[in-house]
Amino acid sequence: MAIVKGGSHDTSELWAARYRRNILAHGTLPAAPFFLIATPERMYFWRQRDSGPAEELPQFTLDATNELGPYFQRAGLTPKKARGETLELIVFYWLNDIAETGQLRAKEEPSIGWLSESGLLEALGRARIELSTVQ
Repeated sequence: MAIVKGGSHDTSELWAARYRRNILAHGTLPAAPFFLIATPERMYFWRQRDSGPAEELPQFTLDATNELGPYFQRAGLTPKKARGETLELIVFYWLNDIAETGQLRAKEEPSIGWLSESGLLEALGRARIELSTVQ
């Protein structure tokens, strides 16, 4: 499960943990083995054993401006200007690319070794990635 949150500047791991807890506490999302909150500046990731609403710091935090940089450039945007559907599409394309080329990238780029460590890389290899909105 990925949540894309545009306009969220100055986020932190504590902010992400509380945001995730609130979402899970309201029961608006289906149970999922992985949970990602993506902002233009950072991505926060949890591998979930259960989807209880405990406040838990993310297991992995990424610099989204670095990882999503090529996608921002292709869209002709800076991270500060990426909002709404555009940011959702950028994260969607990133996830698709990771699903297709992640094994190779993880071997070549140690900075994304978390993909293998978390189990997300293996899961994405078998996944069908869809765009949807949560109301």
